[in-house]
Order: sequence, then structure tokens, then C-alpha cells
Amino acid sequence: MLEVLKNSNSSNSSSFIGIGLDSCVLPLRHHDLKLIQTTDFFYPLIDDPYTMGRIGCCNVLSDLYAEGVYNCDNMLMLLGVSNKLSTKERDVIVPMIIQGFKECADEAGTAIQGGQTVINPWIIIGGVATSVCSDAEYISPKGGQVGDVLVLTKPLGTQVAVNLHQWEESDPARYDLIREVISPIEVDLAFQHAALQMARLNRNGAKLMHKYGAH
Repeated sequence: MLEVLKNSNSSNSSSFIGIGLDSCVLPLRHHDLKLIQTTDFFYPLIDDPYTMGRIGCCNVLSDLYAEGVYNCDNMLMLLGVSNKLSTKERDVIVPMIIQGFKECADEAGTAIQGGQTVINPWIIIGGVATSVCSDAEYISPKGGQVGDVLVLTKPLGTQVAVNLHQWEESDPARYDLIREVISPIEVDLAFQHAALQMARLNRNGAKLMHKYGAH
């Protein structure tokens, strides 16, 4: 897909940033303004619908924050509702996912102005985040230099913790391969920490990028 996008963009594409990144930076026809936009979605990682909604929102906004953009002007919510759910399950789960997503957006200082809902075999949560910025309000990811200090805003290993938890819950054969390395209690604790981190906004990190001159 990346090769197709690179080859199909217009001759003016040299002023665009974002092919291959999670978000794109597009010059607007208005002087010195950029449209920064990202979209993302994924399938449930945890059993709590509310927290899953929060994680979905954090995941979308994190792509803006990674470029130092900490003010989001608008969000859209993308929600896939599984056709395998009963009506009763749907009436409980879907509002909780939406509530978690919305409250996270409120915390981020933005609002959900629309979106799309579909019925399909899987539950999906995600969205679109958009911000209109001046050049001073975003930080290009192309400025890294040899010798720079890399600051992590969250611990590494989140996906590993999620996978181990899934193995413990539903794939005993795989979990048996690492049972002597990590106990069920340690797996559950790592997963709880990972869930909390995924449900936390990186907005302060984006602000600190400007304060300390990240590039």
C-alpha cells in the first residue's frame, strides 16, 4: 500500500509528510496551516468494554501526540459491532465501549462529532483524529540525530503482556512453553499494568516535547 501511495501522489507531494507514518501532515490552501490527521482501529484486547473504549481513543490520539500535537480539533468514532452478540449483550457492551471512548476524548479536550457503526463478525473500536496546526504546533519526525536521547512515555512490552494473558486464558499449549519462565500471577499483574498504560493518554508527553525542544 505504501508503494502505491508514494507513486500515486501528485507532483506536489514533496510538501506532504506521513506516507509510512501513522498520521499525515497536509498543507492547507490557507497560509501556514497544516491539517494533521490520523486513523486507527483494533480488536478487543481485554474483557472490560469501558476500558476497551478508552484504549481505542488513546490509540487514535497517540498518533497526533507522537508529532507533538496535543490539541485535537475533532474526532470520529469507528465502531464495529459483532453479529455474534445477543441483543442483550449488545445493549450492555456497546454503550460501555462508547462511554469509555467519549470520556477519554473529553479528558483529551476534544469531542466526537461523528463516525460510523457497522455490524460484522468482530468487535472493532477506533476512529479518526484531526487537528489544524501552524508549523510551530507540530514536530516533524524527521529530525532525529545520532546521539539523541530517546524518552519513552510508556513501558515497552505491552503487546507481550497482552499475548501472554491471551495464551493463559485460551491457548494452554502456548502458555505451557513459557510456564517455567513466568507464573500465572506474574502474567495477570503484567496484563493489568499494560491495560492501565494503554488507557492513559500521552498528551502530557506531547506538551513536554515542545517544552524541552524534542526533534
